[in-house]
Amino acid sequence: MDSFPWSDEYATGNWAIDAQHRRLLELASLLGEALAAGRADEIAAEALAALENYTRYHFAEEEAYFASIRAPSLARHRRMHASLVLDVESMRFNLVSRHPGVGAQLARWVVSCLLPHMMYEDTAAIAATGGKRSTPRAQAAAEE
Repeated sequence: MDSFPWSDEYATGNWAIDAQHRRLLELASLLGEALAAGRADEIAAEALAALENYTRYHFAEEEAYFASIRAPSLARHRRMHASLVLDVESMRFNLVSRHPGVGAQLARWVVSCLLPHMMYEDTAAIAATGGKRSTPRAQAAAEE
């Protein structure tokens, strides 16, 4: 439960997105390990903050990429990303509130939400674009 290793089955075919997905799993693992060790203190809070910040960063980068290649699933992706961010915010609230189930909530989020999103939604969106190259976020935002 406390570790979420990368697997090649999670690969989307876009190396930049896959590298960010690996980082998301690393941060989720750090949080899971802290929670499994009974660290519902500043260490877990810092790990959760890092996961939350990187989740927001990654989703912004991914949305900018999809915007730059005019992916038809961009609006849907934005809605899914907003929901995933709300899930992480809920974990933060539960951790601050000393709710005992944050570790289980994290595991459910990774296994039931994040991994399927990466494996199916992201992979399908990238495949639908014909593997177009990424554009830097600032340029993609200007093109919208």
